[in-house]
Amino acid sequence: MAQNVRASAPATAPADDSNPQPESVSKKGLLLKKFEGLSYSLFGERIDRERETDVLAGRLKQAGFNVTPGMYQSMALVSTIFGTAGSFVLSIILFRVLIASPIWWAYVLAITGVTAGSIYGGYHFLISSRIANRKDQLDRELPFTLSELSVIASTGASPIRLIRRMAQRDHDPALTGEFKRIVYKTDIQGKDLITALAETAKESASPSVREAFWDLANMIHQGGNLDEYLRSKSDSVLQLKRLIQKQFIERLSTFLDMYVALVLVGVLMIAVGAFLINSFGQTAAGLDAGQLLQLLTFGLVPLAVVMTVMMISIAYARAE
Repeated sequence: MAQNVRASAPATAPADDSNPQPESVSKKGLLLKKFEGLSYSLFGERIDRERETDVLAGRLKQAGFNVTPGMYQSMALVSTIFGTAGSFVLSIILFRVLIASPIWWAYVLAITGVTAGSIYGGYHFLISSRIANRKDQLDRELPFTLSELSVIASTGASPIRLIRRMAQRDHDPALTGEFKRIVYKTDIQGKDLITALAETAKESASPSVREAFWDLANMIHQGGNLDEYLRSKSDSVLQLKRLIQKQFIERLSTFLDMYVALVLVGVLMIAVGAFLINSFGQTAAGLDAGQLLQLLTFGLVPLAVVMTVMMISIAYARAE
């Protein structure tokens, strides 16, 4: 099983003495290899042997991770164990020894639990994030790639020559990588072009790219005007892209309303409340007027602005 893990890793290029790698990079790579080996020896081999991990294997391929499910899950488990143990020791030193809080055990349990959940959950979130990022990049490149495909197909090039030509491009790296996968499956693994297209489509993170590859495989299998199909497909994808951009422009007004409501009106109301509390000599949740204004200035306002910018950035990335 360990041999399968090594075989799934991408081949590395031979070292070039004329351009040596920095020592820090080589040390990081060595530490990562040791960590992978330790994780796999502890949990990974057993997970690959005993559990059904087909769904996770498919998601890892869509995310672009060249590791087995057992390797990835074992790295998540070992990282969680080390991180939890470290946070447990540090929180005891901080709250039991240095601060000497009477409820130090509550802080220790809370920090340890949050650390364990954050590390383990972060590994699963990383897969979803990578898939979403790859999907967005593939969707951005797809219309122009289909147009380029239609131009090359109009010259009368055979389907396999068409795929090889697209795999040799030096632009649109995400889709070029998908075509390189197809060439690898045909030239190295010995599969026919239709099977290679179908398998690459299944492993793609973008439903649009998946549909385009499946349609391309059907066109090759059944025969048809490939140039005409690619032109029509490119037009339909561009129309969808324009629709998404139009929806993003319409969302901007919603984001503006949210910003005005949360930041401007919310800040004004809290400031007025702080002055009223100060005038009556009262506190709110143990905070006086000065502390409320400090929390407002250095906490709530920056948080609201950052959240608004993040929502706009995410929506823009989807519409780009």
